[in-house]
Amino acid sequence: MTNVVVIMAAGRGTRMGELTADRPKHLLQVLGRPFLDHTLDRLRAAGFREIIIITGHKNHVFAPYERMTDIRLVEQRQLHDRYGTAAAVETVKSLIGNRTFAVVAGDNMYSVDDLRKITVDSPHLWVGGFRTAAWKGMGILKLKPDGYLDRIVEKPETFIGDLANASIYLFTPKIFTAIESISPSPRGEYEITDAINQVAAREPVNVFELEDRWLDLTKPEDIEKIERALRTE
Repeated sequence: MTNVVVIMAAGRGTRMGELTADRPKHLLQVLGRPFLDHTLDRLRAAGFREIIIITGHKNHVFAPYERMTDIRLVEQRQLHDRYGTAAAVETVKSLIGNRTFAVVAGDNMYSVDDLRKITVDSPHLWVGGFRTAAWKGMGILKLKPDGYLDRIVEKPETFIGDLANASIYLFTPKIFTAIESISPSPRGEYEITDAINQVAAREPVNVFELEDRWLDLTKPEDIEKIERALRTE
């Protein structure tokens, strides 16, 4: 069983406006607690015992989490002129070693049951997705006929599928080799999806579908939406 997970929480969340002027969106209050605390509760319930949080914007406000014995904070920093989600994952390479590890987006909320799906022991990468009719503007998981990942297509202009990337992954150390060989995306960042696509071109990458709801903390109105969802659990 994989019991180490990396939370990507380095971004500010610019679409939150002034709400993130003094803190990253991952620490905005949701039902009286930082959003991150709800994520930590779910990860622990899913079986994760080692949690690595990648920080960036206003990283000093994460200091209280340093006192938790199962958490390690790692500040995302410049690595050989690399920025982006792939650079964030690259930051934990020395901590991971040769272990399999999970990665989740710190601004997404997943159910405990769906998080358990990335605690499996596997020699292959796993990528999670959710079905959506609002596929435009999202990363879409394009599958091969055998069900394995063909590639992740960012914001396709025409319909290629409705299974959107949920930013929930199970990685092996192979991902670090792939990260070393990718180029910047059109927005000038090193994307973890490009590294996953490189692995998928060489070997099977498993795809699983989230069975429960997926919630995204992107805009101010999402706070109320997530609070409503939490009250029904």
